[in-house]
Amino acid sequence: WPLISTALVPCGVHSGDPTSILRACGRAVTREVALGATVGYADRIGGGERFVDYDPEDLAATIIYQLGALDGLALAEQARVTCVRAGGALFDAVRTDRNHAWALVNAVLDYDPSLTIVGLPDSRLLQTAERNGLSISREFQPHRLQNANGSLGAVITEPEVVARRAADAVASGAYDSVRLPWHTAAERECAKAVHAALLDAGHTITPPQAATQPELPVHLSVAGRATPA
Repeated sequence: WPLISTALVPCGVHSGDPTSILRACGRAVTREVALGATVGYADRIGGGERFVDYDPEDLAATIIYQLGALDGLALAEQARVTCVRAGGALFDAVRTDRNHAWALVNAVLDYDPSLTIVGLPDSRLLQTAERNGLSISREFQPHRLQNANGSLGAVITEPEVVARRAADAVASGAYDSVRLPWHTAAERECAKAVHAALLDAGHTITPPQAATQPELPVHLSVAGRATPA
């Protein structure tokens, strides 16, 4: 937690439960880490990793439900959700799926337009969010290679390689958010390496809603199963 600006917390419909989510919120407050919502398809059996052909209005309602659940538990710890990111199969879908990208954007507009939407540059999601006046943060996942069609590919496990990729991506100006998993000791070693590389390059690490300074601070987030270690 000392390495990051934001903890991305699943909201209960694909992963997480009220107790673990509340615990994650409390840890974030104690460590002065911002809270981000990881929203997904309502698919606990598949862990949110399977595409669900939702009607857009139904999906928007499901996302509002998730935002409200996390935000309510955050309020109990005197915190608020600051950003939202699609998780699992929904993350893949909103890269190109017009209807599901619209559903996520519409949910944020209805629930809290001050939330920052985190996603891949040039994705349908961020294009839709920008057209509707929402704040966006352009995400890079340094531990994943990128396929020719823009989708995410093979996993990289060497901390030095992951750190170099993160620093190069931010230096390019195309990204202002770096996202890493936080499930294993090896993944946490990668996070340490990325944190050090970004600071060594002179970047400031902040939550996404604070990324408004000319030097373009970096949003460094980790995704847990509800309680990052």
